[in-house]
Amino acid sequence: MNGWNRIERMSRGIVHYFLWPLLQLLIAMGSAICVTMKIAFAGYATQAMGMALNDGFSPTSMVSGNTPQAALTTHYNKNFIENLKARTVHLRLCTRFPMPAHAGQIFRNFLIQPLTANTTQTTEGTVGQGISVAINYQDYQLGQWADFLNISDKAFITSISDDLVNYEREMAYRLALTIDDLVMAYFDYLRTLDSKTANQDVLTGNYQLTKQQIEQVPFSMEGQNILPMDLGYYCGKIHPFFIGDLLALDNSNNSVVDILKHTPEGLMKLEELPNGPDGDEVKYIELCGARWMRSTNCTTSTTSPVAVASGLTSVRTYIAGKDAMVAIKLDRPDRTQIDDGHYKNMKLWRGEYKPGNVADPAGVVGAGTSYNAILAFGVPPDTTSRARCFDAIPQTT
Repeated sequence: MNGWNRIERMSRGIVHYFLWPLLQLLIAMGSAICVTMKIAFAGYATQAMGMALNDGFSPTSMVSGNTPQAALTTHYNKNFIENLKARTVHLRLCTRFPMPAHAGQIFRNFLIQPLTANTTQTTEGTVGQGISVAINYQDYQLGQWADFLNISDKAFITSISDDLVNYEREMAYRLALTIDDLVMAYFDYLRTLDSKTANQDVLTGNYQLTKQQIEQVPFSMEGQNILPMDLGYYCGKIHPFFIGDLLALDNSNNSVVDILKHTPEGLMKLEELPNGPDGDEVKYIELCGARWMRSTNCTTSTTSPVAVASGLTSVRTYIAGKDAMVAIKLDRPDRTQIDDGHYKNMKLWRGEYKPGNVADPAGVVGAGTSYNAILAFGVPPDTTSRARCFDAIPQTT
């Protein structure tokens, strides 16, 4: 009996001092876990309700309104968006001559008038009289075109842009457009010099340019013995409006549209230009023995015969043969190089100014760019026009 009593007392001790506290601990832990899960589920429910009812967590304490270093800061793109420029291609329709320095201010071209046929037989034994030839000449007076643009030293040294390069490009375009307009004015004069220059004016129907003019003008010049330009083609300048008209309004068999399907657009490359492939090529369309370059810088008129007949504004198209117009540039390697008249092919001066000169002792003018070109333009020493300049009314606008 005493042994059983000791065992019973030991068992009660184990239950009272070990198992019972252990059980209470487990029950307490289970309750805590349940409470935690309940709280978590309650939080998720609250968050879900907040998202649904737009009544969630409180807003962020620091936003754009009280962080001016973020809200009031602007990132500037230092590269300018490309502006809209016309293609200046008219100088490519000229024969270009260099003029050396220290050779005067007038350039003179000569032309021998062609001899006529002699169908009269020579008298036997008679020496006869010698033939003399008539020589025409044409003088071209040199003119000078110059402009400059400069920047203060403060603006130049603090600007985020590559200002000199950007401004040189704009000045080059100014000169290119000037040359294009000067050359175009001389081509327009050919309509007064020789009436055949305007023989493709569209004076009937709805006055639109058609395939007929594109086909006939090269042969109109060939019929006057006018040679193609050095590359073997007549070269023309046409407004994109007329390209649109030809594509949209003339879609018959063997039309311009049909021809274009088999004549890919090419590149007219001038090998003597130094500025690389990015600048020395211009796109053209080859049609009927002529290469047409697109340009929006074409003469418009409200007083031309076509404009008067239609009551609208006419736009002029140009095509040239060899020596249709003469362009002379005084050779000065240290000055502006105009190349083919396209602004990307021109070489202007740009650079920084040194302080201390008499015009700006303090050096407040920091840098600049400029052009300085001595040029001359004019017709050849002939009364026969070697170009066609004709008007039509564009249907595309």
